Amino acid sequence: MRRSTVARYYQPWPAPVQAAHYTDSTVLSDISHWVTALRQQGKVAPEVTFTITTDDPPTGLLTDPTGTHPLPLKAFLVLSHRGLHVLDPHTFHRTYHSPTDREWST
Repeated sequence: MRRSTVARYYQPWPAPVQAAHYTDSTVLSDISHWVTALRQQGKVAPEVTFTITTDDPPTGLLTDPTGTHPLPLKAFLVLSHRGLHVLDPHTFHRTYHSPTDREWST
């Protein structure tokens, strides 16, 4: 997966968001690069980090001022007006719809 397409627009409730879906372990490095780009662009706080565990399967770890939030397989890392947060698939699909044709590039 190309880095420029790791995060896609998802339709609203209450507004469109950018989200990366953790579908397999190869996507985690792209998600990490996406978070780094968001931090460099000032879209998330400087102390926000994303690391990858060596577990099997690997887990992404989003760390922000509120703590460390695991990104398990099949979960979504969502960038909304509130910043980055992790949503399980059920919660994500209750709130957001399929991606549009537009993609964010980093």
